[in-house]
Amino acid sequence: MSNPQHDSFTFGPFRLDVNERVLSRRGKPVSLPPKAFATLLLLVQKSGRVVEKDELVRVVWPDAYVEEANVAQNIFKLRKALGKNRLGEPYIETVPRRGYRF
Repeated sequence: MSNPQHDSFTFGPFRLDVNERVLSRRGKPVSLPPKAFATLLLLVQKSGRVVEKDELVRVVWPDAYVEEANVAQNIFKLRKALGKNRLGEPYIETVPRRGYRF
C-alpha cells in the first residue's frame, strides 16, 4: 500500500482519495455510503494494526449510540465492495473480540 501524496492511498487495484472522499477500482468509482468510506479510511490509515471496535465507533459515529451490528454491516459492505486481494484473502481481517485490521 502506498501513500505518496498523503491525500490518497493505493492498494491492489484500488485508490482511496482522501480529499475527494472517493474509492476507485482501476479508475472507476466504487459506490460506498459515507460511514463505510469513513470506516475504510480509518482502517487504511492504521493499516497493519488492529483497530478496536470502540475506536471505530468513536471515530466514525462520534455523536451517536451505535450497536455492534452497525459496525458489522459497514465491514460487510466494505468486504463486498473490495472483494479479495491477489492472495485470495479479504482486505479486512476480523480480529476476534478486538476489532479489525486492514
